[in-house]
Parts: sequence; structure tokens; C-alpha cells
Amino acid sequence: MRFIGSRLAIKALLLLLLAGILAGCNTTYIPVCWGLGNKPKELSRTDTTLMTLFEHFDKDRFTLRLGGSSFEEVMMPSEVKYHLGAYRPDTKQIYRNLYREYNDRELRDLLVHELAHHIWFNYMSVAQRDEWKEYLTKNPNSAQTMVRMAYPDPRTWDTEDFAFAMQYARREDIKELNAIKLISDEECAAILKSLPADAPVPAKAEATSPPKNPPAAAGTQPKRAASAITMDNR
Repeated sequence: MRFIGSRLAIKALLLLLLAGILAGCNTTYIPVCWGLGNKPKELSRTDTTLMTLFEHFDKDRFTLRLGGSSFEEVMMPSEVKYHLGAYRPDTKQIYRNLYREYNDRELRDLLVHELAHHIWFNYMSVAQRDEWKEYLTKNPNSAQTMVRMAYPDPRTWDTEDFAFAMQYARREDIKELNAIKLISDEECAAILKSLPADAPVPAKAEATSPPKNPPAAAGTQPKRAASAITMDNR
């Protein structure tokens, strides 16, 4: 009888553990400047790539404002550590994971990645997107494999490919931005000057994406593209 009772207790414990895993856990995302003070804005003015892209596409740092509703996304425990932040196309704002501490490199990666989503959703024409996808087909990087494994919805792949390419930009990637007239000759030269001679994409990039079904801001209707999430990296 004691043996049977022990087995039942173990079985009950396993069921509780399974229920906890299946329930997942909430990860709260808040506007990136909440709790980090001016650090995101300071980085946007000191890192050459960030400064160049922000000055061109978000001169007033609107994506880094303190306003905007926070949101939660349910993710499995093993996923949470891979998400630095998110971008919401409906609010046009960059968010960070409330439960993460960021070193300078991680914060820089978050900002580059999520700003790239802002550019993709708001500043790239269909023709520019198509030209970029054709370029990346001919010049693939290792992050693309990770994207197709980490993001189950194929509709998110193109924007994630672009964001990871910007996060781990190769010299040819920056030249392609210039070729498709997304940045000027001067902006291209400035970014290229700041890049190392060879900047390979890490074998395992950290995920940085928007939430799969972000809640709409009050009085707004999120674009369908918002379901193409962008959670942060490595």
C-alpha cells in the first residue's frame, strides 16, 4: 500500500509540473525607456549604426517614448530567456522585457533589431522589400536558419530576416540598403566606417520580435502585419 501511495504521489507531482509547463508564463513588455532612463536615447546618439538609422527614420526618437500601454505574452519558460524585447506596429514603439537586465551590448542589439522592424513596417515599399528578399536569397546569412526554427509563422520570416540582418550587419548588407535607396551614400559610408572588416552573424542569435497577437492601442486597429512578431535576440 505504501508503494502504491508513493507512485500516486509521484504521478500527481508530475501532472502538476506538466500543467505548469503547459500553462506557460507571462512575460511583461514595457516601453523600453521605462526603468532605463535616458540610456536607450543615449545609445541611439552614440552608436554609429543606431545614430544613423534613428536620425534618418526616427529623428524625434518617437519609438523610444515613455508613453504606450504595456502588454503580456504567454511563452513557455524555455522561451522567455531568448526574448529581449518587441516592436508593436500598432503603437510604433519599442518595448523591453520587464524581467531582464541588459548589458550595453544587449540593449544595443534590442534597439537595432526593433528599429529595423519599425523601418520594415513603416518605411519600406513593396518594391524595396522584394529587392531586399531577392538580395538575401543570393546572399544568405546564418540567422535565417534560426528564424525558421524559432518563428513558427512564415509570415514573420521576412521582417525577422531583415531585423537580424541589421542587428548583425555585414558590410554587404549595409551596401544593399544603399542600393535599394533606403539610406543615402553618406549614411552608408558612416555605418561602413564603424563596422569591423568582417562581422559574421553568430551561430545562435537571440530572438527579438513583436508579440504574436499584440493588443491594439486604445482607439486603433493593429495592422495584420502585427501578427508577424519580432522578439529580441540571442
